Amino acid sequence: MSEWVDPALGDGAVEAEQGLGPSGDPGHDDAGYEPYGDGPYSSGSYTIVQHNLDGSTDVLVDRDGDGLADVVLHDSDGDGLAELAYVDGDGDGRLESMLRDFDGDGRVDEVGTDTNGDGWIDAVATDTDGDGLIDQVAADTDHDGRTDTWVQDTDFDGRADQTLRDADQDGVPETVTYLHPTVNPYAAR
Repeated sequence: MSEWVDPALGDGAVEAEQGLGPSGDPGHDDAGYEPYGDGPYSSGSYTIVQHNLDGSTDVLVDRDGDGLADVVLHDSDGDGLAELAYVDGDGDGRLESMLRDFDGDGRVDEVGTDTNGDGWIDAVATDTDGDGLIDQVAADTDHDGRTDTWVQDTDFDGRADQTLRDADQDGVPETVTYLHPTVNPYAAR
């Protein structure tokens, strides 16, 4: 978010159309201005809500008053349900988790996490059938930027059924480990 001002808005632009200023609040750059909270860099928390011209809404939440966002929400259609959220779960100032709601039902469908703090998503957990349970986890276990391990719940019973490993990262798993006998096509029945 920047201090960019759309020239088409002219001098009559309202504060929400001007973007976030250095103080972190739309159009308020006065020293000491305190948006929705106990004050800048204090022990309290505060929230910034920005309604965008395209109908979307962005919400930034600083829960610990350190001046860094701990949660960033994006509601692309303005219905009050965020489709995308970034979260700083450990308070280190980096947003290491991303939560997505693909179908707009208000429930998380996918969670991406930076497990080693390098700024790249290393593991993605997905609810593929919308039942609220994780069905697949894709992970980059060697942190080279490419997915190499998958854990899948193929029968959607809430338990992992198989693990796939692509060690040479050619897109074809070299190892498939069946964790439950009912999903192993090679198991004696």
